Amino acid sequence: AGSGRGGSSLMAGSAFRCRVDGVSISQSQVDFANEQATKAGVDDKVRFHFRNMLDTGFESGSFQGIWNNESTMYVVLDDLFAEHSRLLARGGRYVTITGCYNDVYGLPSRAVSTINAHYVCDIHPRSAYFRAMAANRLVPISVVDLTADTIPYWELRQKSSVATGIEDTFLEAYRDGSFQYLLIAADRV
Repeated sequence: AGSGRGGSSLMAGSAFRCRVDGVSISQSQVDFANEQATKAGVDDKVRFHFRNMLDTGFESGSFQGIWNNESTMYVVLDDLFAEHSRLLARGGRYVTITGCYNDVYGLPSRAVSTINAHYVCDIHPRSAYFRAMAANRLVPISVVDLTADTIPYWELRQKSSVATGIEDTFLEAYRDGSFQYLLIAADRV
């Protein structure tokens, strides 16, 4: 869901020869991803669709797994998890890797607010993920805090040609604990 240019979908389809249906609201991303699937020889199993991840039009219970990678901050979590719950077969797995703010600190820190403004998104508090999952029959089975593991990326990006100026803000938020980078896996019950 929110497949973008299709990188992780193509890797999954190639590695496991499984059916993958990616969805994006960007027609150019969908076109690019479908071209890449054809070039990789997996277009018989891996397809990309110009659709909204909040209302995909796919049949209920038709998926064994769904993932979001850094796209949940662009949607209302209750709406997203309602659609994922509808799409997943009972026992299906949902996984997200996302940045969230640490609501133990209260409201979003200045750094988190700066990241929101930079990416024109709405970073959710950590607790909102679990509340919305529970409301939509998704039971977390694993939560992995990847915050410390992502700091070297941002340190390297600071010095790279793709630096945008937001790197210091990410590092500040990760280091002060106000922003976290989590992997959450949940099963559909």
